[in-house]
Amino acid sequence: MELMKIINTKEEWESYLDKFIEGYNILPELPAIIQSIAPLVFNYVITDRPEMSYWFLIEKDKISWGLGQYSGTNHPTIIHKTDFETMKKVNSGETDPIQATMLGTYNVDGDVSKLMACASLLPLGVKAHAYALEKIK
Repeated sequence: MELMKIINTKEEWESYLDKFIEGYNILPELPAIIQSIAPLVFNYVITDRPEMSYWFLIEKDKISWGLGQYSGTNHPTIIHKTDFETMKKVNSGETDPIQATMLGTYNVDGDVSKLMACASLLPLGVKAHAYALEKIK
């Protein structure tokens, strides 16, 4: 987590997210999981640092991403709202998004059944995070 504490600029965040998604996409177990989920968009709204907001598009064979709000093809969307520090902790696996939701620091809006179908992605996120940190050191 130490490296996450120094990721503060938009450029550092963008570099981290690029490697984070790359880390997801190289995991051999990803395609089997996302085939049943796709298509789905996760919009991450960073309430205290809107310039850090980003989105993930879960497709049948990969995850893509971008900064800002997703504006592509109309897909089911789940909106995640939180502050920047909580988002970094959720991505790193230090904070579970379900616990953060219960504490009121992480809000999720969208199709709950779609969201629950994504639970199997949580352990992969920890692996993708470790990959990203290794690549940006």
